Amino acid sequence: MHRVKHPPVRNKIDLTDPGQVRAWTRRLHVSADALKTVVGKVGNSVSAVTKEIELQRVNHQPCAVPPVPNSISSPSAEGELPAPV
Repeated sequence: MHRVKHPPVRNKIDLTDPGQVRAWTRRLHVSADALKTVVGKVGNSVSAVTKEIELQRVNHQPCAVPPVPNSISSPSAEGELPAPV
């Protein structure tokens, strides 16, 4: 007798399937450990995991506006122009 293999549920991540773990880590650009941590936190729903990973990326990104160098922001002596950047 052959055992029937059921197709995977498309909107859930199965961490017991190495193929799915590999595919989702590549798709979401995270490590397997990070994926397992997020699934443990929000559940195995693809939409919930994707949303949580995007939120983590947004919260951990550095400031989008670069800091102004001190030579431009500091007041210059009278009659002097700031140094070209």
